[in-house]
Amino acid sequence: MRKLSAALLLLVAPSLVAQTSEGDRLWNLRAEGSRGGRAAAGPIEGAIAAFARAAAQSPNDLEARSKLLRAYRFKGAYVASTSEQKKQVYDEAKKAGAGAVALVEKQLAARGLKTPAKASAKQIAEIARSIPHAGEIYLWDAVNWGEWALAYGKMAAARQGAADRIHRGATVAQIIDPRMEGGTPSRVLGRLHDQTPRIPFITGWASEREAVRFLTESNKIDPKNKITMVFLAEALVSGSSPDAKKKAVDLARAAASAPNEPPFVVEQAAAQADAEVLLKKWELR
Repeated sequence: MRKLSAALLLLVAPSLVAQTSEGDRLWNLRAEGSRGGRAAAGPIEGAIAAFARAAAQSPNDLEARSKLLRAYRFKGAYVASTSEQKKQVYDEAKKAGAGAVALVEKQLAARGLKTPAKASAKQIAEIARSIPHAGEIYLWDAVNWGEWALAYGKMAAARQGAADRIHRGATVAQIIDPRMEGGTPSRVLGRLHDQTPRIPFITGWASEREAVRFLTESNKIDPKNKITMVFLAEALVSGSSPDAKKKAVDLARAAASAPNEPPFVVEQAAAQADAEVLLKKWELR
């Protein structure tokens, strides 16, 4: 029986590697056929299918699942063009994220954290560091919950606990590695503080000061990331300080004028367009 199991594993493993590699190949082609900040559906849908197959073939594989969640976010943000399309994508992403987080929590329990759902973000992160790709799972699950909240409405999402889920996942990821994905954990936390409605007893922790602090941290890690630049500009301009407003304008102008470079052509082009909208809104083009 053991020899048979080993033989089956040898058959499955190459297929798993092949599917993940195919997903990576298509992910790297995600800008092909794009127009500005809008991506063609083909490459990213192919990547999603390949990562989903890899995850199905290996129930305990976290790498494929983390990449699947990342691919869902890209599709929802840069391919889906209507509210209904975005809702459909992020509903799927939430479902995939729930399964991925449950798998991480199972591994956490096996390492001694018996009730991960009741543990603090710090307790989770300390053990999750030993689990490859667990940090990415928490990060992209948080990102997709944020996008889901935007698709369904921030107030409704806040009342359903979306803000706490995003905050917890991004905090775990930040504790594990603040430089993950170019400072994405801090960017998520900063955007969350900036965009979350202040609802007493529900999201009273949301803070404009914390929004600027986290987004500044993310910007220091990757100063050329246009998404962070735009988010930081929005957070700064709401303050009363003339210096903060000047920095906001400078960031928006830099994001609007800097060239878009691979492999993030689509993401940067979309952020560039957002920066141009801000400057027009501020009548500073």
